[in-house]
Amino acid sequence: MMKPLIALLLAAVSSSTLACRAPTPDSLRAAWITVRAAALQDEPGTSARLYKFPLLLLSPFDGDRPLRVTKAAFNDNYGDLFGAEMQFRQELKKTKDSQYIEKFDIDDKTCQLKWPVRVYDYNFIYDQKAGWLVKSLYAPEAYGLYKDGVTDGIR
Repeated sequence: MMKPLIALLLAAVSSSTLACRAPTPDSLRAAWITVRAAALQDEPGTSARLYKFPLLLLSPFDGDRPLRVTKAAFNDNYGDLFGAEMQFRQELKKTKDSQYIEKFDIDDKTCQLKWPVRVYDYNFIYDQKAGWLVKSLYAPEAYGLYKDGVTDGIR
């Protein structure tokens, strides 16, 4: 009698700790607002915690491979990546907190997004522990600066 009860309790505890916490559109909206505000305020330290590294810089052209940016390179080259004079930054200023957010789907078995969710030029992923993170972004000007692969941490 005791063994089935213990097995039942273990199953209940296991299933509750593994339960999928599905993200909401409101939580993605909050993440977008936070990422946008940090990028517009030149805060590499604050921004870095909102990204999944290596961060992928995407080219606007089909066939170009993404550039992988380490956290150290992100912090060291933040001004060149997202500085006030960069066109990406100027375009970001035109966005709104209410930017369009596409519908997203969660795989209930793996508790993962079926694909990244795009908000403006940012592609977000969802991590059960860290929440919404930027995995990649379209930054044509920065991509052009670093595509030769001569900067440490950006290849």
